[in-house]
Amino acid sequence: MLRHRLRELREFNRLNQADVAALLNITRGAYSMYETSKRQMNHESLCILADFYKITVDYLLGREKREIFLCTEAEKEHLVKLRKLNEHGKKVITTLLEIECSRINLK
Repeated sequence: MLRHRLRELREFNRLNQADVAALLNITRGAYSMYETSKRQMNHESLCILADFYKITVDYLLGREKREIFLCTEAEKEHLVKLRKLNEHGKKVITTLLEIECSRINLK
């Protein structure tokens, strides 16, 4: 589970292995071994990555049952605004979203 989460988080944040390796002060090759499960990550590195990605170590290790929905800062801002709308505003946004998804054949 760890290797999948490491890669998912790295790619979502548009980082390459060298970027993450630099954060951990290790070589890119050493970090690559974490993503392929050829090497186990130490506690300190797990904590550094959890803090960097703003997630829990339990999520990295697959111990958290719920999935974390990854989103960009802009998406987070949109969600905050959406939650502040009244029911009418939420219905308007939902309708617009459905229209646009239909227009581009997105389900």
